[in-house]
Amino acid sequence: MHNHRIDHLNRQDVRIDEVIIHSFEMGIYLVEADFDGRKGFLVADNNRPQQFQSIEAVKLALNECLVRQAFLVHQSAYDEMCGGPEKVDNTLRLAIHFSRTGE
Repeated sequence: MHNHRIDHLNRQDVRIDEVIIHSFEMGIYLVEADFDGRKGFLVADNNRPQQFQSIEAVKLALNECLVRQAFLVHQSAYDEMCGGPEKVDNTLRLAIHFSRTGE
């Protein structure tokens, strides 16, 4: 898997095919971008995943590039209950609008 840096992606001539914002507990968001056929997480200078505190912070970080489509993805950790059915896929996937969207 590839990694992407915000300063390499956030340019007017960059078109990102898909952005997936992964939502985790405690308001932590990690961003996966599909750019130029390479899917990977946004990383900080130390090559660790860049953490965001909100969806708006992600939008601000990518405010110059063109995002064709974006989604917020969340999986609940509270899907298993005693006596309940087997674990099922409870992934929530919502479309997100960026100010610069593609055709």
